[in-house]
Amino acid sequence: MELDLINHKKIRADNYITILMISMLLLYAYFFTLEALVSLIVYPLVALVASGIIKFVYDFNKEKRDIQEIIEEGAGNFNKILLGIIYIIFGLLFLNFILNRPNITPDIIINIIAFPMMIVGMAGINKEFLIDIYSENYRVANILIGGVTLIICIMAFASTEKNYITYVVTLSAILLINFLSRAALDLSEFGLSLVHIKNIKLFFYIISDYLIKVDGNGNLVLSKMV
Repeated sequence: MELDLINHKKIRADNYITILMISMLLLYAYFFTLEALVSLIVYPLVALVASGIIKFVYDFNKEKRDIQEIIEEGAGNFNKILLGIIYIIFGLLFLNFILNRPNITPDIIINIIAFPMMIVGMAGINKEFLIDIYSENYRVANILIGGVTLIICIMAFASTEKNYITYVVTLSAILLINFLSRAALDLSEFGLSLVHIKNIKLFFYIISDYLIKVDGNGNLVLSKMV
């Protein structure tokens, strides 16, 4: 007996989330035009930095830790590590340049951060209501966290410059909490827990282009989806 990661309920939830994202993007562009335009540059740069970090960590761990051995065993893998570093440096430098423009105020930066967080909160609530294969306790916890995320994001949209640091720290903390709670939720499908930190690596497989199955012996099997 095999348990597939992807099922009809998950696909339906993803479809609803996609519709939700498009609708919110249109509303965001209408009410926060400047933020929406800046986001067209900022969000891809953030994704570039994240991609660089993942590429660096993955390819560095793929070989032995010693840099000299990595160079000797394969220039190709070393080039991938170097490319990850370039992604990170370029993305951070360009982000710093964009966000330090005179017309980019702290309020705008907060709105740019809060908008994707709001989608994360709403997507989390939607996912937990529609998919019942996860642990019930984790589903309830994620719904509550999603609700708190929405409230904080709405408050952030109404913030002033004097609350800038407070909301940056708060939104960063709630992002970390959402990440951990979502990881715990997805891992619960396979009876795994975040108590073992190494399971976080499996969570990244779950949200990437891998199909995860449980074979007849109860072992997890990873297969690349084409």
